[in-house]
Amino acid sequence: MIDTNDGAFLSFEVTEEQEGMPLVSYLRSAFGMSRAMIRRLRKEASVKADGIPVPMRHRLRRGERITLHVPPGLMSNVEPEPLPLAIYYEDPHLLVVEKPAGQLVHPAHSEFRGTLANGVAYHLLAQGEPSTAGPVTRLDRNTSGLVLFAKHPHAHHRLNQAIARGGLDRHYLGIVEGQPERDEGTIDAPIVKAGETSSERRVAPEGQRAITHYRVVRRFAPSDACQDGAALVEFSLVTGRTHQIRVHAAHLGHPLIGDPLYGNPREDLIGRQALHAHRLDLTHPIDGTPLTVESPLPDDLSRLVERLAGEQPRHGRRC
Repeated sequence: MIDTNDGAFLSFEVTEEQEGMPLVSYLRSAFGMSRAMIRRLRKEASVKADGIPVPMRHRLRRGERITLHVPPGLMSNVEPEPLPLAIYYEDPHLLVVEKPAGQLVHPAHSEFRGTLANGVAYHLLAQGEPSTAGPVTRLDRNTSGLVLFAKHPHAHHRLNQAIARGGLDRHYLGIVEGQPERDEGTIDAPIVKAGETSSERRVAPEGQRAITHYRVVRRFAPSDACQDGAALVEFSLVTGRTHQIRVHAAHLGHPLIGDPLYGNPREDLIGRQALHAHRLDLTHPIDGTPLTVESPLPDDLSRLVERLAGEQPRHGRRC
């Protein structure tokens, strides 16, 4: 049985079947623990059997409790800050939080406060947990939605492995300009930086491969708001390049409404790109159970849908 106690990120009681196995072998086979994590645990004496530090060569004894603690050297350097958090899922290993538009996921450049990671660090410390959480998924500042945090480095490693083999599905809802010709499809177009000093990306043969699936959820007729109509589209990432959905939507000929970099800013409709990370599907990195976390459209996107659905067909301005 897997559980946690005494500040451990992983704790289990040795069964008859496990008795006699070297601890290091069991950690690798049962939990897929990386060699780097095992080296760190060994170096900083962070593994205990019945509360007593043991070496990695320790042979398991039936009935003893093994606890693994995060090495002090792996503590996060993000400054804890009391910020409002919309938590959609939490257990001893994972945390899924909804990020509002306008907030950074993690400190970057000259912004070290006010980020989602600052609020998560405070939340963990307030619960008596070590501040070791790191984001597994990331969102642009002006994209809202679910962000997955791993509470300890082992969970982070396992989730990164899942992403590499396609075992973590990220789904977004976006509202695009115009009417996509097909109801669903796949955009397989490589993405590269547009310039050395710019954050902009573009589709180019020399770029990194990028794959996005899309499905039209709802179509909106041409109106005063959008002369060519609009569509609510679900995007699913296969890869995770910077600005991938924004670049691919524009490449399809239907940029996100309100995207100032790849489309047209529409302050009269919405003050940002109309994109929301609404669902995560994954296998739990520790116990192997399937997990789905969903969040609804935020208020600004819901209002935009209502407006587009309620406008009378007429000739208006382009989105």
